[in-house]
Amino acid sequence: MTPDIDPEHALRSHFFAGAAGSAVALRFAPGASWLERVANVASGSVVAGICSPALVEWFHVSSPGIGYAIAFGVGMFGLSLAAAIIQAIRELELSKIIAGWLGRRE
Repeated sequence: MTPDIDPEHALRSHFFAGAAGSAVALRFAPGASWLERVANVASGSVVAGICSPALVEWFHVSSPGIGYAIAFGVGMFGLSLAAAIIQAIRELELSKIIAGWLGRRE
C-alpha cells in the first residue's frame, strides 16, 4: 500500500507554519551548531503544532489564514521561549535549592 501524501495539506499545516516561524527566529536565538539550529526549528514547530490550534479555538478565529499566522507567531516565539527555559535551567543552582530544603526540615 502506497502512503497518500498530500503536499498541499502539509504546507497548510500548523506544524509547517511553526517551522517557518522558527526558521525566522533562528536569527535572534542562540544555537551555534547546525544540530542545535535543527533542534530549535523542530521544537518551535512542535510548540506551534500543538498550541496554535488551541489558541485558534480559544480566540474563536474562523479564518484559516489568521490561524496560520498565529502558528507562525507561536513557532517564532515558542523557539525563543524554549531557549529561555533551557537557559534558566542551566543557570539554576539546584544544589543550593536542595540544601535549603534539607536545612529547613531539621
